[in-house]
Amino acid sequence: MAMFDDHSYNEGVNVGKRIALGSVLASAAVLLILGVTVAMNGNKKHSNNTGTNPYVKSEEKSTESTETFNNKRTSDQLSFWNMYDEEKSEEIVVSENKNENKKPESVSKNKAKEKKSVSENKETVSENTSSEKFNISAPGEKPEYVYVDPTIPKAELIEDNFSISDNRLVYSQGGRNVSHFGIDVSKYNGSVSWNKVKKAGVEYALIRVGARGYSTGNIVLDENFSDNLQGCIDNGIDVGVYFFSQAINTNEAIEEANYCVAALGGKVIRYPIIFDSEKILNDNYRTENLSSTELTEIFKAFADVVKAYGYTPMFAGTKEQLAKKVDLMNMKDYDIWLLDPGDKTEYPYRYCIRQYSDKGTVDGINGNVDLNICLISYAEK
Repeated sequence: MAMFDDHSYNEGVNVGKRIALGSVLASAAVLLILGVTVAMNGNKKHSNNTGTNPYVKSEEKSTESTETFNNKRTSDQLSFWNMYDEEKSEEIVVSENKNENKKPESVSKNKAKEKKSVSENKETVSENTSSEKFNISAPGEKPEYVYVDPTIPKAELIEDNFSISDNRLVYSQGGRNVSHFGIDVSKYNGSVSWNKVKKAGVEYALIRVGARGYSTGNIVLDENFSDNLQGCIDNGIDVGVYFFSQAINTNEAIEEANYCVAALGGKVIRYPIIFDSEKILNDNYRTENLSSTELTEIFKAFADVVKAYGYTPMFAGTKEQLAKKVDLMNMKDYDIWLLDPGDKTEYPYRYCIRQYSDKGTVDGINGNVDLNICLISYAEK
């Protein structure tokens, strides 16, 4: 009978365990229900307080974050050197717009200084720029006008002081003739009777020494040079000489100057040794493509040799050559022989001698001869 009693005890224990387990499960169920209820009430209370859906808010935050990221520059859009340039530029524009009606005193003063400076510059330009023009074309040719350069020394001659007397151009001061009458001659004037020329009132003669060929470049002596030189000396006519140059570099100019000095053979002359560089009409010639700078330097090389021997150098040219083919500003210390036929000249710059006629007549010379007026007293130098 002992075995029966043990079984009953075990069964009682099992029943107790079941009861305890049931209680635990029941309590857990109650707690779960209470938790769910509290949670639902909490959500309902939060919804009533905010009036918004937290998920939508969360989605909006996500969208805003995405937009912000999308607005940033990507790596291939960034430039190391100017990644902030655009932003700074925008800031500057905004700043200027904000202050466009406010002008600090210092800025106003700076603007005033700038305006004054501009005004002064305009005055300077006005002083150095001339509205005057003069015609550089030869008589009978189509007029070509160039501006007068105010920086080049002017002739300062009074036009009314020029007049024609005994078919000769003279310049007077105080009612007295202060100019000198002369001619220029070459082999083309033939044999000259210099004693008759002297009696005709010629004070000086510019005699051609020779010329350089405008195509060959060879130097030739004027066939009548020696006779003309000696005829002037024998009759008390003052002498100047000229050389028809076609020098295209300074070495050739030096050669031409030495040639003139050698041809004089040590004879004293009062008038200049003249560098005559004229253009050739209706043909090509050696010097036609020289720049004004080049021709000026060539003449200066000629002049340096002439001065070294104690003579006075001079440059001869037409209005066109003087205005376009040489740098007159760099020749202001040299005498000019202006070749411009006519009783009057438009040439505004300083000159010492002017050939005013190529159709003059003088007793002792067959045919026409060039007539000249000299405005300084070389004989008294």
